[in-house]
Amino acid sequence: MNEFELIEQCFAPLAGPEGLRLKDDTALYTPRDNCDLLITTDAFVEGVHFPSGMYGADVAERLLRTNLSDIAAKGGTPRGYLLSVTMHSEHMEKWLPAFAKGLETTQAEFGCTLWGGDTTATETQAVFSITLIGDVPKGQMVKRKGAALGDDVWVSGVLGDAMLGCHLAINQQISPAPNGQDLFSFENAYWRPEPSVRFQDILRKFATAAADISDGLLADAAHITAGEIGCATLNFDALPFSMGAENWAEAQDDPISARVDLASFGDDYGVVFTAHPSHRQVIFDVARDRKLKLTLVGSILPGSGSACVDVEGQIMPWPKTGYRHI
Repeated sequence: MNEFELIEQCFAPLAGPEGLRLKDDTALYTPRDNCDLLITTDAFVEGVHFPSGMYGADVAERLLRTNLSDIAAKGGTPRGYLLSVTMHSEHMEKWLPAFAKGLETTQAEFGCTLWGGDTTATETQAVFSITLIGDVPKGQMVKRKGAALGDDVWVSGVLGDAMLGCHLAINQQISPAPNGQDLFSFENAYWRPEPSVRFQDILRKFATAAADISDGLLADAAHITAGEIGCATLNFDALPFSMGAENWAEAQDDPISARVDLASFGDDYGVVFTAHPSHRQVIFDVARDRKLKLTLVGSILPGSGSACVDVEGQIMPWPKTGYRHI
């Protein structure tokens, strides 16, 4: 099967009207009135961002969902995406139908479509890339910059399940072995992270700054302050972990260090954001009414960067502040 036949079979069914059935070299999109465009891109390299030899639906879902997380953290709505596939020609016919199925499942859940892209054969490791386009009401994008001294720091979802799921994905032993429910939760957190689209209204109305949690909590909290307005100071005992992750940490030789590892790993793809403390109760109320997992974890204090403190207010050692790409 040649390139055009693969595109017609696997990807053309995923194309929205903007993609022109993938019959053209360029998509055509008319932005909604009174909206700003949001554009983000991420690449997955085989052996770095996903296990070698895996090219199917799980990888596709993870790739699209991580891009969706960037748009969600800005309070935006995803619209469409461009896809780049670079892999060995021998793998394309075998794996691309399953890869396309993963995209189909995810875009159906989050309301976006494929607008175009490119496929390229290579003799080296596979690389998949998505450029995602979204929009947000004009002037309402929640940027990384905007927090102020005294602002609360909030975190959505839980931390660390993706770390344990990553271990499972690369066949690394977890001790104690998770039960069936925890096993599913860990694997799902890694392969199918949940973009914070349900927090869209909260972010637009109340957030002064926000970032998705991709590189590790302290690293992404520091991105919000950018060393300019203060220190994102987080309370260690307030950090949200699932019961399964808590049980795993408690079984380790050093449960505190284990929790630090969970919070530092990244790939959680929740959102860390700041808001004025006068909005604290209404944020709690909205989260409770919508059954959203949202935790107040700290505040912006004098200083720079980010830090985590124990119950006595002492700064804790944090060996790995987050993932660095270079």
